[in-house]
Amino acid sequence: MRKIKSLTNEQVDLLRKAIRENSSNAFRKRCQCILYSFHGLTVTELMEVFEVDRRSIYNWLNRWEKGGLDALSDRPGRGLKPKLNPANDYHVQEVLKAMQVYARQPQQVLNHVNTHLPVSVSQDTLRRFVKKLSTTVQAGI
Repeated sequence: MRKIKSLTNEQVDLLRKAIRENSSNAFRKRCQCILYSFHGLTVTELMEVFEVDRRSIYNWLNRWEKGGLDALSDRPGRGLKPKLNPANDYHVQEVLKAMQVYARQPQQVLNHVNTHLPVSVSQDTLRRFVKKLSTTVQAGI
């Protein structure tokens, strides 16, 4: 059986403040889990409350013990990486070149991009990328 056995009043206040003020739902859940564990809920009860696997509860408790409040936040680099990246000059050049060569022919632009880049993208992905490029160019002016 695993529990958070000791929290200072300062740590309790810090967790409560994080629950009230942080915009990340996952972070707030983790903070609540720490508080509930401190107040005596078992891991099984915490699993039911937060609707997560036992391993997740143990990970949250371990992260709290190793790094405190900062360790409960999401680490960078999570999630699916974009297929087209505006920071990648090769991606930007190929898309812009295709748009110039095949002006007003979106299917041809898509075919060009898919043949010249190592990843295959959909029409929607290409549209979002072009939109992101246009906002980046406007912000840079």
